[in-house]
Amino acid sequence: MIRDSKNDIKQTQMEISPLADKMSVRSINKLLNMKTIIKNLFIGKFAVVVLISVLSACTERWEEMNTNPNNLQDLPDEYLFTTAIRTTFTDQLTYTHVTHAGQYAHIMLGEVKFRDIDKYYGTGSGDYSESIFRGVYGNAIKNITEVLQLTSDGKYKNEYRNAQAQILAVVNFAKLTDLFGDIPYSEAGMGKYGITLPKYDMQEEIYSNMVERLKNSIVILKQPEAESNIYPEAFDPVYFAEVDNWIRFANSVRLRLAMRARFVDPQKYNAIISECLMDVLIEENAQNPILENQVSDDPVLYNSWYDYVVDYENGEYSFLWSEKFINTLSNSNDPRLSFFATKNNDDEYLGMPNGLSDTAFPSWPQSNTSAPTAEFFAKDQPYYLITAGEIWLLRAEAALFSIATGDANVLYQTGVRLAMEQWAINSESIASFFADEEEATLYGDTENQFRQIATQLWIAPLPNTLESWNTIRRTGYPEIPQRTGSDYSQGVTNGYMPTRLFYPTQVERTINGENMEAAIDRMPDGDKIDSRVWWDLE
Repeated sequence: MIRDSKNDIKQTQMEISPLADKMSVRSINKLLNMKTIIKNLFIGKFAVVVLISVLSACTERWEEMNTNPNNLQDLPDEYLFTTAIRTTFTDQLTYTHVTHAGQYAHIMLGEVKFRDIDKYYGTGSGDYSESIFRGVYGNAIKNITEVLQLTSDGKYKNEYRNAQAQILAVVNFAKLTDLFGDIPYSEAGMGKYGITLPKYDMQEEIYSNMVERLKNSIVILKQPEAESNIYPEAFDPVYFAEVDNWIRFANSVRLRLAMRARFVDPQKYNAIISECLMDVLIEENAQNPILENQVSDDPVLYNSWYDYVVDYENGEYSFLWSEKFINTLSNSNDPRLSFFATKNNDDEYLGMPNGLSDTAFPSWPQSNTSAPTAEFFAKDQPYYLITAGEIWLLRAEAALFSIATGDANVLYQTGVRLAMEQWAINSESIASFFADEEEATLYGDTENQFRQIATQLWIAPLPNTLESWNTIRRTGYPEIPQRTGSDYSQGVTNGYMPTRLFYPTQVERTINGENMEAAIDRMPDGDKIDSRVWWDLE
């Protein structure tokens, strides 16, 4: 399992060494001069250490250092940007994708201490929603906010770099608002600038602003001067200063947000969807925004998901595949199944039912349940944020409902194929799937075709299960029936799948409780895990 303490150590290492990034073959081929990188690495470490010292000093010392030309007065935006990228990809992987979203989406089951969440009680042995909330605000959003401040004014003013940071900001705020609903947004990350108790903005307003921020970023990055003024290769471990890919990234995130909101405000968001489809999008896997990892014994350098493979090999069942997930792939002979999941001792794929009661759980053979393969969670497997497969599937949905032109089936098959090729699935296996399987082609009425597209959107983002859970909440597919019977826990939702997370119950509620309560008062059903976020109309 990914231990809390290990996460703390890794995060500290990342914050005091923002350029201690793993350099892939792609990055090595692109870097101009290794001596320069080593020099930058040293400068980056020194700069952050100095910054930490500055921030911890008293007011008098702060003023003195601000007037001392021999001391560093602010951290160059490049280092903060690189750190913001890393934390955007890696923040709270366990608590977001395993503890909550993966279990609610019926894709996986976490370790025993997360059982109460799988049983629909909303909390486990700790306040994990607090960990997500404060983790993202205290790392990625804090760093991105500082980059935005530095690049919007002063000696680091740069509208092109600011546009890149705006994209990262939207990705992180979208994660939080989709988990909780109303969140601090317009005043978030501004503690350094005097806003210590940020208000909670309404999700409807957050979404409206996020799609506008992305639109503005795209306009800026399309200017001819952008290519020579964005962050250079050494500080951009995602796209290595390829401005066209940053534009595709921004527009793809914008499309995903607009598709998510299209049911609640079709007039507004269908128009935005049309705008997105007329511009460049992520179209192939080479354009996916990824953060690469290395085969290394250093936990900072390798893929954190690999720890789950080690756990299973050591007899700890901290990540098991859900019965719903295994059966869905098995029933359609999906060639990704053998890549995602191990076979059990009976040479079969076996998923564990979500939500087993305390009486039924002990009798389930966890050691004989399918777990993630060493290939899927390999040490050098990169982290993903959004993929070409997802985008083509969203385009298929837009075509199916006549929001855009195009053949929905062609778009659907392109999305499924790219989602398989992303994991280097054998080409013959992919060809057999499309030749033989009913689910490989859209069929039946519009509702059934929508079910097919949504089911693939549930699979394609893995291991980012927040997007899988978002798909279920938005579309109703794949169907997660109400839990009944003594073998299953009904939790606090009467057996219905949760639709959001509880707000944090510890630090945030204590410090900023008044603003949080104002947000809770706006929710018809209050701070419950079966209350619905703004875009969830199911």
